[in-house]
Amino acid sequence: METRRLEIFVALVDAGGFKQAAASLFITPPALSQQISRLEKDVGVALIDRTMRPIVPTEAGREFYFRCRRVLEAMQHITQLLDDERSHEFGRVRVGIVPAMMYSTPAKAVRRFIREHPAANVQVCSIATSLLIDELEQGSIDVAVLLTQPDLKDLSSTTLFSEEYLACLPVDHALADQEEISFAELRSERILQGPRVANPAGYDAVVTACMRAGFSPRTLEVMGSYMDHAAMVSAGMGVGFMPESLSDIHPHDVVYRRLVNPSVGLTASISWFERRLDSVGRAFVRHCITELSDLEGLTPTEGES
Repeated sequence: METRRLEIFVALVDAGGFKQAAASLFITPPALSQQISRLEKDVGVALIDRTMRPIVPTEAGREFYFRCRRVLEAMQHITQLLDDERSHEFGRVRVGIVPAMMYSTPAKAVRRFIREHPAANVQVCSIATSLLIDELEQGSIDVAVLLTQPDLKDLSSTTLFSEEYLACLPVDHALADQEEISFAELRSERILQGPRVANPAGYDAVVTACMRAGFSPRTLEVMGSYMDHAAMVSAGMGVGFMPESLSDIHPHDVVYRRLVNPSVGLTASISWFERRLDSVGRAFVRHCITELSDLEGLTPTEGES
């Protein structure tokens, strides 16, 4: 957006003379005079009284001067906003993370993004999957990290990563001394799982593994994060599952053991409406796709719908 002649006019009035203004603008006095003449021709009135020393603006020039100052200040503000936009420092992203993942890798990715973009406004909430999907559809949040991919019109979704489950057992369980546990050995156990709507693929994978092992699981649905599930295991409510990335966190009186025959796990995804995102939101989505697909120990998978 061309504002050069306005800047020259303001500099001339502030300096009170062509020579002084030209020096501050790093141009010659004749070039400055020519620019002022062209500006006066454009606006159709005389802006400078050249008979006075130091030069002064005409009555119209004084009003034009004050308006020019406001325009230039506004342009400076707009330029700063655009610079901030380009550097992902201006804007807001509202992120929803399913509770099961709040202690896992997505939360760590959010922390890294905030550290890299300290001026960005990042808001995080953690509520049940069905509510997160409603919030995303209604526009109350901008991005959702889920264990499912919602089927919503114009919604973009990308798979972030997959990882295996470990069996979560009470420390005094008969199987606790084994390094590996097969699903057939869980035949008599009560299986703790979150609601199917929160993680349809993971839920069904556990049920299928049990069925292939020759039994129909006795499932107790429990709410909350994986840490809440582990606490239920500690309380003797049954046997649960823990993502491998959380294996360093040990609630009281539980142990984790590798699952075999078969192994099962979870798949995390990120979903957003492209048209609703500002530069910070787009930068956050790119950050999550890059960071979470490259995490050591996870199986990177990627695809869009």
